[in-house]
Amino acid sequence: MKQYFIDLCLVIILVCVINIFFGHYNVSQTLFDRSINQFEETVTTHQEINQSYITIQDTSDNQVSTFFETISQYCVKIIEFIVLVFSNFVSMFIYHVVY
Repeated sequence: MKQYFIDLCLVIILVCVINIFFGHYNVSQTLFDRSINQFEETVTTHQEINQSYITIQDTSDNQVSTFFETISQYCVKIIEFIVLVFSNFVSMFIYHVVY
């Protein structure tokens, strides 16, 4: 049982770390930074700017966030089930001890 909880904690930590690196904000910030760097290189080399630099904010969820949302929903359901079983066990135990 101890090993199960350790594995569960490690999976939760892994999901959090992946969410930090592949979250929507970090991906859009990286693309924005690349666009800024490309613009600065174009200006410093005195080239003519042919592209229009327009930032488009994509509010749709990417596949990674959708996947982790699904996983988190299943984890919540599993945790709810474990809590329900544990609470029923405790109530049954208390019921038999008291009565």
